[in-house]
Amino acid sequence: MGSKYASMIFDGKIKGMELAALTRMRPPYSGMLNAAVDSGVPVFDSADDIFNEAEKGVLKLDAVVIATPHISHEDIALKAFEHGLNVLTDKPSGVYSRQARNMEEAAERSGKVFSIVFNQRTSPVYIKLKEILESGKYGELKRVNWIVTDWYRPEKYYTSSSWHATWKKDGGGVLLNQAPHNLDMIQWLFGMPVKVQGFCKEGHFHNIEVEDDVTAYLEWKNGATGVFITSTGEAPGSNRLEISLEEATIICENGRLRIGETFPEMQQKEPEYRVESTDYFRKINGSWSELCFEKEPAPYEKVLQSFSDECNGSGTSIAHGSEGRKSLMISNAIYLSSWEKRMIDIPVFGSLQELEFEQEFEKRLKERG
Repeated sequence: MGSKYASMIFDGKIKGMELAALTRMRPPYSGMLNAAVDSGVPVFDSADDIFNEAEKGVLKLDAVVIATPHISHEDIALKAFEHGLNVLTDKPSGVYSRQARNMEEAAERSGKVFSIVFNQRTSPVYIKLKEILESGKYGELKRVNWIVTDWYRPEKYYTSSSWHATWKKDGGGVLLNQAPHNLDMIQWLFGMPVKVQGFCKEGHFHNIEVEDDVTAYLEWKNGATGVFITSTGEAPGSNRLEISLEEATIICENGRLRIGETFPEMQQKEPEYRVESTDYFRKINGSWSELCFEKEPAPYEKVLQSFSDECNGSGTSIAHGSEGRKSLMISNAIYLSSWEKRMIDIPVFGSLQELEFEQEFEKRLKERG
């Protein structure tokens, strides 16, 4: 992804951004940047080398884009903020929720822009879904069921890099590599859940030590419940999000929203009908409509452009860096729940319970790595 981001910037697809330097170039992806290197864009061995050259004034630098192994995101971001640089980091913010918190606090101290790559927030279908949910038109949330099994990966994906699929270097499997997008969508659309029960199968479909098959049960403050299922070993797989609200069922799949409203049929709100109806066996079919959306053709360019606009004072980022802490907290809680075989309370940010949660999760993860 780092090579892709750098190519977009070098090719002039992001207004207000110029490619100043590159680091950690590794084959086979480094070939994408031959033109940039040939044009004189310097290549450094490490982020520290870049920061040193910038501090000496040799390299003109305003911002960094971090697309390195997850465990290193925090260290690079903190150093960037110390050097007065703006930061766009790929997801996830790190491996531990503490890392995301540290990055957020460092950004606040520095006063610099802090953004995260949550490109699915650019999807028209999710933007419309969020608009519908926030309008309150269909009442409170009852249930969320999301099956995301279209993250299929072959065995060679995991052996293509020494850090992939290891607890020590990668920090996890599908929950940390692919599903952060979906976990971000869950909290972005429905708010943070307050409890989770996780079931992670490690090496279920692949010869790896981390999880490639996950089922998680979620609860929200208002009593709504949910199930999240994801894996990298099912083909062709599916991506189906079903939402139950007081006045409608919404099914999000293949760029479409199917909305089944209850009021036209019941002529009253469902909670009232449920209490008052004497028709014991009536099936509510719902009044169904459908909205179709095209895919966002350039989601990553939109993310980079919004970051550039915020750095240049002409807009705001699609996802502030602090959002990375939320999805990471959910995945950390799912892991911890699976390892300890119990329901986990997701703590309130800034509370003593959050610090205790961080310590417990890190302890358990280090035991595995």
